[in-house]
Amino acid sequence: MIVTLEDVMICARTIYGEGRGGSYNGMKAIAHVFINRVNLKIGDADDDLASTALRHRQFSAWNEDDPNRPKMRATNVNNSDFRRCLRAMLEALDEPDFTNDARHYMTVARRIEGWPRSWGAEHEPCFAVDDHLFYNNVD
Repeated sequence: MIVTLEDVMICARTIYGEGRGGSYNGMKAIAHVFINRVNLKIGDADDDLASTALRHRQFSAWNEDDPNRPKMRATNVNNSDFRRCLRAMLEALDEPDFTNDARHYMTVARRIEGWPRSWGAEHEPCFAVDDHLFYNNVD
């Protein structure tokens, strides 16, 4: 996989929008989801990390109505939380996957709500960290 600076920045922004309040390990787990989607080429997988992170309705922080979107788009390397997200993304590129090939995740609260109805309640998580559950058997 060829990784560009744009890939790293978009994925780090996504991590910032989705997991900046979690642990460093939780941020790296989110990074592994992008990497796994590209490497495992499941279904209609994208060929690069940026396209994977920006895919329509896949990562809620990019949704127009998500309150994290403006914060995520406005952040920059002067923000120490964003720099942690950048480091998490870069480290994930250099380490073995520890999420058991997870390609999806959601918060525990969403699972309790029964969302997403198309797969959330029907599958068991393969990894959990912080308040996120990760899945490797959703296509």
